[in-house]
Amino acid sequence: MSTHGDNYVLKADRSGHDRLRMICRIHDPDTRELLGKAGLAPGFRTVEFGCGLGTVSRWIATQGGIATGIDLSEAQIEEARRAAAEAGVAGVDYRVDSVYDSTLPESQFDIASCRWLLVHLNRPVDAMRTMYRLLKPGGCAVCEEVDVSGVFTEPPSEAYTQYREFAIKAGQARGVDYEGGRRLHRWAREAGFEVEHVAVRHPHHVVGEEKGFWNWTFAEAGQSLIQAGVLDAEQDATWRAGMTAADQDPATLVAHARTYQIIARKPA
Repeated sequence: MSTHGDNYVLKADRSGHDRLRMICRIHDPDTRELLGKAGLAPGFRTVEFGCGLGTVSRWIATQGGIATGIDLSEAQIEEARRAAAEAGVAGVDYRVDSVYDSTLPESQFDIASCRWLLVHLNRPVDAMRTMYRLLKPGGCAVCEEVDVSGVFTEPPSEAYTQYREFAIKAGQARGVDYEGGRRLHRWAREAGFEVEHVAVRHPHHVVGEEKGFWNWTFAEAGQSLIQAGVLDAEQDATWRAGMTAADQDPATLVAHARTYQIIARKPA
């Protein structure tokens, strides 16, 4: 099974782009607000790790920033470049690179950011140390990470509950922490940062396409885990059917994973 980063079990090729676009629809407004709170201003040099389709870095460039977007997936970098060219957005550079062994220059960036990246890594603190190294003194890390334990339904759906618990344990077995959002502030402090701001976003839905986002996410992860022999295909199908029933029931509330946000400063 091919992976990106350490144990990334979601699709990082063109077939996964629609799911990433939904993430952007749901979470980009909060990310933009967080970057503004961090002091983003024209002329700021920024680097975004795990940039995916590049929507955040592209937006930064429209605000007068000088943006670099980094991802390990060549397909996603190609799509990000295509979208920037199509939109006529200059001032953004997309490249394939690693958050562990980045080739970018040290102490050159005002903001280093990531969203839903660190929970997929075996060494999240080392990734944050890379951000620290690339930032200017006084620069800041702007990070958002999920806590999958926040996924639930009301009334309770046994399928959602069981798949959530299975996903968390499967991550632990692979050395990654899908509840890591709640530990994000600790990872930042261990990497040398001074944490200035913490917030939590927790979307809930009763109707609409976005309601089924975590069903979709579990389905993508499930395909990889079935191929790896970790998950039984029949069990996956049973859980998927139960989650879909909850998604289609307008009387059922579906809560997404909590997203923890931090702004953490590199000492001047």
